[in-house]
Amino acid sequence: MNLNRIKRILVVGAGTMGHSIAMVFAQNGFETDLVDLKEEILERALNLIKSNLETLSKVKIIRSKEIPKILNRIHPSTSLSIARRADLVLEAISEKPKAKKELFSSLDQICSPQTILASNTSYLNIFKIVKTQRPERVLITHWYAPPHLIPLVDVVKGPKTSPETVELVRKLLIKIGKKPLVMKKFIPGYIVNRLQRAMAREIFYLLDHQYALPEEIDHAVKWSLGIRIPIVGVVQRYDFTGLDLALTFEENPSIRLVSKNRKPQTLIHLVQKGYLGVKTGRGFYDYSSRGMKEVIRERDLKMLGLLNFLKTSSLLNSSNIK
Repeated sequence: MNLNRIKRILVVGAGTMGHSIAMVFAQNGFETDLVDLKEEILERALNLIKSNLETLSKVKIIRSKEIPKILNRIHPSTSLSIARRADLVLEAISEKPKAKKELFSSLDQICSPQTILASNTSYLNIFKIVKTQRPERVLITHWYAPPHLIPLVDVVKGPKTSPETVELVRKLLIKIGKKPLVMKKFIPGYIVNRLQRAMAREIFYLLDHQYALPEEIDHAVKWSLGIRIPIVGVVQRYDFTGLDLALTFEENPSIRLVSKNRKPQTLIHLVQKGYLGVKTGRGFYDYSSRGMKEVIRERDLKMLGLLNFLKTSSLLNSSNIK
């Protein structure tokens, strides 16, 4: 398969992930269709994309005069029929098996037989859920929020996905500045989400039992793991600790990790009150005094500063992992 044949992208789902994924492709010169069910969702998505681009302009990653050109490459629509012109479709809808099954069935009928269909699912085994006439061109490309900043994309093949499809998508992701990681086989959550799930149990346990406040937990992580992980990761750090000492720690009975069956009461309580995070103005932190765009821009500027440091330190310039 020739990489040059991928000319038009379709992103289905304009929410938290979808609008940002569409922005990445448009930023890299691709005509990009963005589909969602409602016009207001698409309007909100375009406003967020414009705001994100303005943030990139502030730190001189792009020039302000490029913003209109990038926005003009994004074509919002409430009709899935435009899928017929896509060379690659990225699905970023809700994590509901029935919805994904129906969407892939529709895409299979509308799209060209050569079109590649990719899912952004975080944990669903779509290879057992969806049915198409092109299983060799179906795979998972799992992006991380915010997609326009985080380099990693998990690439997961199914039992019938062709090696040519995997390699083509891997090369495409590299072309748009991402760091693809091709998984050996499917596992729910892949690498990062599984590690985050393990951390989440302990985080909510500490909060539920009032060992520390949310900002204190974040303070502890930012000034320890936050510094160490970008340099030595989570596996190599054991080499610096000493594997004999690491084994001693693992056999220490005093630290008993939280059971997966325990309910996170603090989290449940906040959700019941409608405190859903940045999108509602309040979660563990209170954002009500600032607009959503301002909160996101502050986060993005800090991430961009860190990414710039990592790139200049050649930490992100290593060879891509297959």
